Amino acid sequence: MLANHEFEGKTKEEAVRKACEKLHVTEEQLEIEVLSYGSTGIFGLVGARKAQIRVNLREALEAKIDEKKPDTGDETEEVAEIAKIDEKPDMGDETEEVAEIAKNALEHILSYIIDDATVTVAKYPQNIRLRIEASNPAIIIGRHGRTLDALQYLVRRIVRKKKPTRIGISFDVEGYRDRRKASLTQFALRLGEKVKHSGKPATISPMSAYDRRIVHIALKNNTSVRTQSKGNGLFRELVILPRKKHR
Repeated sequence: MLANHEFEGKTKEEAVRKACEKLHVTEEQLEIEVLSYGSTGIFGLVGARKAQIRVNLREALEAKIDEKKPDTGDETEEVAEIAKIDEKPDMGDETEEVAEIAKNALEHILSYIIDDATVTVAKYPQNIRLRIEASNPAIIIGRHGRTLDALQYLVRRIVRKKKPTRIGISFDVEGYRDRRKASLTQFALRLGEKVKHSGKPATISPMSAYDRRIVHIALKNNTSVRTQSKGNGLFRELVILPRKKHR
């Protein structure tokens, strides 16, 4: 579980600013609970109270910290995370419980979005994959999978509030993730070859953590280039750089 932190300020905005400065994050990377909005009191002198907030680091920051470790090479933590999906099925008690909570939460949210969605679950030792089928999957996927990523984030938060766990939770809609993976892999390989021959870095526009992992994996065995995330927040740029040749 990530620790909560409390901050004070004359206003909520000032308290948030202090939290961002202290924790070295942006406001988007914080979950903020307002404990008190504060009060100026009488004429700003008598009975004045400071605003108080409690903050918690979002999951996106965990991914940011993992990515920051290998700035000069492949991001192995991201590679390991996506590789979990390929493990053999698991039927452990914790996996079963987490799967049930996740499935129920997703079905409840989807009921407000679309009428005919069905959810099935595939369970692995360190990962649960929820597969969604619907007559109009585009509504659930969204542009570049961003709606799907948002749903995944919400369900993860719901699950971890009810049962703290390190089991990963991922989603797919009628094979979208597999198609996206194949497309991004080919794109990454082509761009990697371009960087290799030109000797110049190439920057890919902001992507989700899931998409960045795919690019990292596609190029992890390429000895001529390396990958590095750039920026902050949920969607970050990814740079493909030529490796320096040893003399």
